[in-house]
Amino acid sequence: MKILFIKPPLNRHLVVPSGGEPLELEYLAAAVGEHDVEILDMRVDRRLAKKLESFRPQVVGLTGYTCDANSAKEVMREVKKFDSKIVTTVGGHHATFLPSDFDLPVVDAIFLGMADLTFKTYIRILEEGGDVRSVNNIALRKEGGLFFTESAPFAVDLNGLPFPSRHLTRHYRKAYRDQYRNRAAMVLTSRGCPFRCNFCACWKLLRGQYLIRSPESVVEELATLPEDIDLIYFADDNTLHNVKHAWRLCRLIQEKKIHRKFSMFARADTIVKHPDLMECLRNIGLTYLTTGIESIRDEELDAMNKKTTVAMNNEAILILQRLGIANVAHFIVDPNFTREDFENLFRYVDDKDLFQPVFTVLTPYPGTDLYSTSREKILIKDFDFYDVVHSVFPTRLSRKKFYRELERLYLRSYSFRRYGRSLLNDLFPRLRKSKRRGQSHPDRLPFLTMVFLHLFLYPLLFKYRRTHKSEPVG
Repeated sequence: MKILFIKPPLNRHLVVPSGGEPLELEYLAAAVGEHDVEILDMRVDRRLAKKLESFRPQVVGLTGYTCDANSAKEVMREVKKFDSKIVTTVGGHHATFLPSDFDLPVVDAIFLGMADLTFKTYIRILEEGGDVRSVNNIALRKEGGLFFTESAPFAVDLNGLPFPSRHLTRHYRKAYRDQYRNRAAMVLTSRGCPFRCNFCACWKLLRGQYLIRSPESVVEELATLPEDIDLIYFADDNTLHNVKHAWRLCRLIQEKKIHRKFSMFARADTIVKHPDLMECLRNIGLTYLTTGIESIRDEELDAMNKKTTVAMNNEAILILQRLGIANVAHFIVDPNFTREDFENLFRYVDDKDLFQPVFTVLTPYPGTDLYSTSREKILIKDFDFYDVVHSVFPTRLSRKKFYRELERLYLRSYSFRRYGRSLLNDLFPRLRKSKRRGQSHPDRLPFLTMVFLHLFLYPLLFKYRRTHKSEPVG
């Protein structure tokens, strides 16, 4: 059977495009590797008609996040227009938690949750001419609405899954880079999450399960990655939650002499409890660590069900600075922020010497507790704007002032003035030959990278202002 997987094009309202490899599609392609499979990444190549004409697929599969939903629908309309006999399927985060959004004539099947096994079963039954209603965890479009098949646990052994079919995206590889233009590859060491933050649905995607790959399996995959990769990005939310596995992974990478730069996520409590593990990871190449600081107030962290504290965040920041690991600290900007709140957040970033902060606007994604408890407050219904840059909730400040404060927060945090002051503060103790060295700044960017970032930042700023004027408010 001929199967075409498609990553939909970025919607025109996105301010900051995502450039990672479509790992979810590479996994699905590997699951049905015995078939004739291709991947079209429309973020890079928009020639859908040409691909349909040349490949002539029998089945098309799409996946994406909430901000990709409208683009995915448009792609399926084009596919059905080309050939109404092509079976169209969709999966991923948005489809799992809001399948009704894909209750459309152009959609044949919706996959709920992790589809590594169910998609393979679906294709086999489809090829045999059987009844696809026997496939668990899918929704089929029938007259009168969606028909949901039997729900079943995700009984998947991550160690038994084939490695992602990266050869199918080899021709796109040069486009898969991080924000600093490193050629990046993505690797998963786990799926799901053991925590229950109210703004995240990662833990609900697998219905509360947290599945882990063996360190041996992860290292075996690392050895297969292309040589020209600059950075390996562990894309799961909790690579370090199982500390025993994390230690084993670190030691195996050392033993196998895998010399790469690494990036991953980590919680502040893990960093604080296991600084020796962080040091081991630093020694094998951990260069960037994304930490969910989220808030500078304990009461807000409690409301998020984050299970961390400001004191814990502060200690984690100091540990990473001491170890020389760049901290990509993430903060949540509440739509209820006042000017004072924005100012306090910048002061925290400045005082803690954070040079790569990321400020995300609180967004109620389908599937999250936040979405279920706050649906009546949502101001923007168009999912194109669910990108953590637009506020889909009403803002306390006028929307124009709110966005200007968010702009200012970024511009001040990444200003050359702040950058130069930090360099001078480090230089003076050295000039005085003082025993007290300046503070370590592992996440302070190289000067040329700062220049490039500013060249990239200002066009984004103008786009940001344009998209806010087109928000479908009300």
